[in-house]
Amino acid sequence: MKILRWLDKHFEEFIMFIFLWIIVAVAFLQVIMRYALRSSLAWPEELNRYLFIWFSYMALSYSVRYDCPTRIDILETLIPKLKVPLSLICDAGFIAFCIYMLKPGLGVVSQLVQSNQVSPAMGVPMYLVYLGFYVGLILTLIRFVQKYILLFVKFTSEHKKEK
Repeated sequence: MKILRWLDKHFEEFIMFIFLWIIVAVAFLQVIMRYALRSSLAWPEELNRYLFIWFSYMALSYSVRYDCPTRIDILETLIPKLKVPLSLICDAGFIAFCIYMLKPGLGVVSQLVQSNQVSPAMGVPMYLVYLGFYVGLILTLIRFVQKYILLFVKFTSEHKKEK
């Protein structure tokens, strides 16, 4: 149970931490190879690009988990009473977008699986790169479900205390 609780709180953080460290280490290796040894490698830029793609989609889920989405909040700042309704509208729109994009995302991944396309420098199957989008959408939807279940539980427990 402790492991599940830890994963719930830190899964995206852990993945993003690992990806960021790999990105930094590989970029450092490429700098050393290019400027100190005067010989560059072909694969570091490609690996860093693909890890950054996965990192970005993990960040979507992370932002939902910690309720820190990227959005313009000038109306919320000017009219604080609108914060809750606008947050609900933004969340509903983002949930709708995630649900809508599941089918096209899976379509792209399945086409890449069938085509056996690989990346030029590393030979990585391209569906693994595009799978980051799909995994990010699913994790984001899971985090939205968690968020609203927790809000519902909090609301009902506060409502019971009032009675």
